[in-house]
Amino acid sequence: MMITVNIDDFYHDVAVTLLSLYQQFPLKISLYIEDVCGPDEADEFGLHSRRHLSCIGALEWMHDEGFIRYTDIAKQECTEQCTLTQKAFRKLAFPKIDQCREQASSIEKQQSSLVYKLHQAVKDQSSIEIRDLIENYFLN
Repeated sequence: MMITVNIDDFYHDVAVTLLSLYQQFPLKISLYIEDVCGPDEADEFGLHSRRHLSCIGALEWMHDEGFIRYTDIAKQECTEQCTLTQKAFRKLAFPKIDQCREQASSIEKQQSSLVYKLHQAVKDQSSIEIRDLIENYFLN
């Protein structure tokens, strides 16, 4: 069995980034890397940890794939003027049609949204659920 900790970290970083930006939408914010992946201490040479750099890689990937916008990653510490794209916002906010009955209550519709499910999975620290949600609902 291959260990996929880096992929679990990637999905976690994607989920936390999406939730953070959704909570601030439509504002453009400074999104700090440590707020996404946790605290980081530079080594004796001033270099960030592999985990911190992987988080930056996840943000760059989300940018390249058209899920987020930002102007710059300042000093490997934060993204400047960061926000969701329409593509990401729609995936987060609106349930898939086949999963949400037209007659469903507003609470049922909200609870069927990806942003609600991601929030619950991150809160529960369920890496399996986070992975499933990102793979099946967000990257699909």
